[in-house]
Amino acid sequence: MLAKNIVLFFVFFFVFEKGSYIFLHRAPDLEYDRRLEHVINGTINKDIIVLGSSRGSGNIIAGQIEKSTPYSCYNLSYRGSNIVFQEFVFKTLLKYNEAPKKVILVIDNPQEFLKAKTLNFRADRLFPLSKYNYINDELIRQDKRNLLSKLFYSARLSLATLKIKKVRPPSIALLDSYGSRPIIKESKRDLVFLDTIVKDYAKEKEEQNYIKAFKNIQALSKQKNIELIFAFCPNFQSFNNSFIKRFEKMILPENKIFVYDSLNPMYKQKKYFYDISHLNKKGAEVFTSEIITFINSKKNKNK
Repeated sequence: MLAKNIVLFFVFFFVFEKGSYIFLHRAPDLEYDRRLEHVINGTINKDIIVLGSSRGSGNIIAGQIEKSTPYSCYNLSYRGSNIVFQEFVFKTLLKYNEAPKKVILVIDNPQEFLKAKTLNFRADRLFPLSKYNYINDELIRQDKRNLLSKLFYSARLSLATLKIKKVRPPSIALLDSYGSRPIIKESKRDLVFLDTIVKDYAKEKEEQNYIKAFKNIQALSKQKNIELIFAFCPNFQSFNNSFIKRFEKMILPENKIFVYDSLNPMYKQKKYFYDISHLNKKGAEVFTSEIITFINSKKNKNK
């Protein structure tokens, strides 16, 4: 009887493992955002890469850059991501793809190095890719998986891998073929431009692992001879100068800071914003055109 139960257990476990394998390998095909999988498969070999959170995702239109500069461009920004996740995306890009010529890192002013509920390590973007050992190892490092997942497919299962229908993209910001997700809806809120300027930046509240990730991005860029551009997007309020003074002390001399034209009257018109922190597509086109001018002016100087 005992032997029979042992045999039945192993038969059941074998079937369960095989089923887990099927779910894991099917999961990526059901995602609408497959950019990270493309990175792992080594197909994102572009001259310019955009990194950041939602401000990078929606405020910079990579296709517009590619069409107006001599460079190919792709956006690998993720809504709600913090600098630690952005470092992970960058390292993954360099591991599996050719190094880009330039990286535009969009800075969250003033939350870049502060703990914020809206900015996290986007483990949810990794779970559907659990069939890849590289991804599973990262989930273990992030304490999202245990070591058993190195041995058994079933230990890699999650709700993200058990889907049976294709995930529908959010209608507010569709993913385009260049990786950008500009917000296509205008604000329904009664936005009022804020002239209030924050005078003090709470340096003592900075997360040290965020600082470490930021330094690692700079070190990797220097090692690979990548031109690193830090971009500051407009908010529907006066520019926060207190943070940028701190920020300037943290960057290597070869890296560049690009700040939007705060004198541009368009950035005081609510029709170019979705909310206080995000441009809509119209506003993103204006801001992206400024970045294009910056990129092309640097190209002409180097001739």
